[in-house]
Amino acid sequence: MIDAARDRVPQAATAGEFVVALRDVRRRSGLTYREISRRASAAGHWLPPSTLATMLGRNTLPRERTVVALLAACGTPAADIERWVGLRREIDARLSEPARWEDEQTPPASTSAEPDSTHRTPGDPHPVSRPARRRLRMGALALVGALTVGALLPRGEAATSASATACPLVLRQGMYGPCVLDLQERLAASGLRVPVDGWFGPDTTSRVIAFQAMVGLSVSGTVDQPVLDALSRDPVLPVMWPENRVSISLRETFAQDPAEAVRVARCLSGLDPLRVEVMTDGSRRWGLFQFSDMELSRRGVDSRTALDAGWNIAAARDVWSRTGDFGHWHCPPAP
Repeated sequence: MIDAARDRVPQAATAGEFVVALRDVRRRSGLTYREISRRASAAGHWLPPSTLATMLGRNTLPRERTVVALLAACGTPAADIERWVGLRREIDARLSEPARWEDEQTPPASTSAEPDSTHRTPGDPHPVSRPARRRLRMGALALVGALTVGALLPRGEAATSASATACPLVLRQGMYGPCVLDLQERLAASGLRVPVDGWFGPDTTSRVIAFQAMVGLSVSGTVDQPVLDALSRDPVLPVMWPENRVSISLRETFAQDPAEAVRVARCLSGLDPLRVEVMTDGSRRWGLFQFSDMELSRRGVDSRTALDAGWNIAAARDVWSRTGDFGHWHCPPAP
């Protein structure tokens, strides 16, 4: 439930801190990206889920209208929205000050010859002044710092860094930072429950594989531009069965031994129909009863089908009916 009273204007001094505060508003609202988009539209704003994901995934100052749309959708009072907008304008003004100051401090071009104030190379008709060279060097150093700071920061600081770091071309398990956080928020907005903590761990890998399978992409567990493009298109994915529905279906299907059916499925997948486990040899196991790649091939089904809870339970029932027990799965009872 939205607690608008808590969405007070933060003490943000930089664009990055401002965006972090907006992320916090979104998280505390409890709304998905789709829900925020629908609420914003109802309030007369335009805020597609992809635009929202992009805005919250960067550390640059967002547009004023998108800030207003997000806050309005999350139930922030009008008076507080005005103060948010005022803060954004203050930050924007501060960001513009260095450029103006530099322009004012740059001396006018001299008409007298000053051999040591410029650098001229043979054949170069455009000499570069010392102040210009200094600005170029500072800009290059700032760019290098922005590209490397995400890798150098400790885990707890990487996700909230105010520097606008460029995301790698491929995201994979073991990475950490704002780019992974953006990915996780996009997955969550698509209906795939995943920890939104900025760490690309096994849970995120599982969800990436499930997403790739369901939208027909190559199943790799890594995230490249085609995956991000698919997420930006706001794909319509099958509704994930909640745990109580899974439990009821298991008990009905395995009426002869309902408690054991639930226990085994919980042991294998945590009753998560979209759970995908990657084995040490690179093979994968799919869904509630963790059917292997080889088992899917033998049954003539694809990975998308394997993630369908109804199919997975029916296939497990078929195995159980032939063996008479759950010995096919290695899931010993808890001591």
